Amino acid sequence: MEITNSLNAEKDQQPLLSLGEVQAVEGTFRQPTAAEVSIPIFSQLRDARGHAQELSNEFARLLNRGSSLE
Repeated sequence: MEITNSLNAEKDQQPLLSLGEVQAVEGTFRQPTAAEVSIPIFSQLRDARGHAQELSNEFARLLNRGSSLE
């Protein structure tokens, strides 16, 4: 029975990268800053608040219309 280390087997199947290639790959991804992440989040939040306000206004109109029918 032969036992092999699966990590070494997987590592052997992957091509080795040169130092320049590793640096190039690492350089392509940059962690976004808090400001870069917050811009779309605040935009989505503003849109959601606007939609919630529209729904609230519509609900109030329906309640007023219902109470005027009584």
